[in-house]
This record gives sequence, C-alpha cells and structure tokens, in this order.
Amino acid sequence: MSRLQAVISATNGVFGDFLARSGNGLAIDFGLRDAHGAPVAPDRAALATAFPAAGGDIAIFLHGLCCDERIWNAGNGVHADADSFPARLTREQGWTALRVRYNSGRHISENGEAFAELLDALQTNWPVRVRRIALIGHSMGGLIARSAGHHGLERGARWTAQVSHLICLGSPHHGAPLERFGHAATRLLDLVDITRPLAVAINARSAGIKDLRHGSLRHDDWNAHDPDLVGGDMRRPVRVLPEARHCAVGAMLGDSTDDPRSRLIGDGLVLPDSAAGRHPHRSLCVPFAPADTVLLPALHHLRLVRDARVYGLIARWLSA
Repeated sequence: MSRLQAVISATNGVFGDFLARSGNGLAIDFGLRDAHGAPVAPDRAALATAFPAAGGDIAIFLHGLCCDERIWNAGNGVHADADSFPARLTREQGWTALRVRYNSGRHISENGEAFAELLDALQTNWPVRVRRIALIGHSMGGLIARSAGHHGLERGARWTAQVSHLICLGSPHHGAPLERFGHAATRLLDLVDITRPLAVAINARSAGIKDLRHGSLRHDDWNAHDPDLVGGDMRRPVRVLPEARHCAVGAMLGDSTDDPRSRLIGDGLVLPDSAAGRHPHRSLCVPFAPADTVLLPALHHLRLVRDARVYGLIARWLSA
C-alpha cells in the first residue's frame, strides 16, 4: 500500500490539476492525516479522537511536490516514527504535531486557500484553546503556508494572529530553474512541426509545477493570463502574517555559496537566493531576518526533512 500511495502522490504532483478537474478518484483532497495515513475530519469529535493528548501549541507539517506526509518519517516505514521531526517536537517541547496531505498538482494558491479553510476549522474545533500555531513546510509546502497566510489575512481570519512561526525548508520562493527550463524547452519544441507533439506532452505537466516557474502564490498571479504563453514574472506581493517569526533553511550541494555547484544548481532543485527569499524587487522579498536564514552546505533538497542540523534549527526557533 505504501508504494501505491507513493505512486498516487507522484501522479498527483505531475497531473493533479487534471485529476481534480475530471473528478478522478485518484485526486487527493487537502486534509489532515493521522499517524497511519488515515484522513481526519476537522470537526471537534474527530480531532479529539485522533489527537487525545491535544495541546494548545500546534505545529503543522506540509510536504512538497509529488510527496505526501510520510516524507517526514525519519526512516522508510509507512507509519510515523519516534525520530521524525514531528515526533521529536511533540516529545521534547510539547507541540501537537499535525500532518497534511494534498494534491500538489493543483495551483499553489488553490492549495493555499484550502489550507486557510482548514486552519479556520482547526481554530474553531480544536479540543482545547489554541495558543500558538507553527507552520513548517518543505519545498512547495512552504509556499502553500505563505499563500494560506495571504488568503487568511484577506478574509480577516482569526487564526492569522495565532501563527507564531512560519518555517520554510528549501522552498523556491522565487521559482525553480528546472521548471523555467521546462517552460523554455516547451516553447522551443513547439516551433517545429516534428517536435510539436513532444512540446504538447511536456506542457501537460500540472499547474502546481508551472507555478514553480516564479513561485506564484496568488490566484491573480495566473488567472488573468495564460501561464503557458507568458514566461515573465507576473507575481503580485503577498501579505505577511503579522505575528509570525519567518524562518528559512536552504541547502546547497557545495561546501559554500561560492562553490560552483551551489551557484548553478543549489540543493539540486532550488537555488540559495530563492530559498532565502531574496529578490531584486523589495515588494517580492520574503521577510526572513538574516539571523533566521540559514544555508546548510553539502545537503540535498530531499534530505532537509531528516537532517539533524535542520531539526536543531526548528527546535531552537520554536522554543524561543
């Protein structure tokens, strides 16, 4: 079953928008999952049953593209294990750790809106009074957390004032080179009759992947134009959670930011400046304080969810 779920999660990442639009049963719904991967409804009775030791401090973990909540497991087991980031935060600091699963092929803004609605329900139905909320996202998960904050602030949601931390691990805040290369390759292949079918096949990749071209987090970043025809950065500024400490951890394959491997391919998927939220236009910069922005050497993108140095940073930030 675990291998089948991995295939389903990967399929959702590549074609998830099509699966959702067509009503396909393989499309994943945005929602909480328990330690065994079973869905948990966000009503008071279901939450009390699934989390009998619920406390007032909630840490919510969001996976990245083509993955699911099991990526946070420290080993290769199906179920959550004692050495995972969520389990350690619960054991060592008393946070109640929650995991979500979502269709990573949908637009980031659509998942952000769904996450904002889930946070509305949690704030209302959590078995005890919510004191603090920490949002911890790996890769695309960090972008969805930021998008949810924007949606929540636009609606005046109460939970936005309870988010104490927003921690992004290897999130491509300003896009990923691989998607920009895919967009450019599609445009070139479409120019010649013999390669046009290949362009059509490549262009079938999901809306979630296309959002990673620049890191689009708002509905109006994409619904006012055709993202397949526009290659430039059309993003609008995103509202920032006012009470949250914004923290970023990036990785690089090289031993320093000057290493050619770090400059050219970053952590294998995300470049250092993108992970750190840096951008030439101030309105698009993510407000990570220098002291809360860490780039770790000799670390691959997918290892960010299991590296001891990363957990040490998260634990230190959440204990402050």
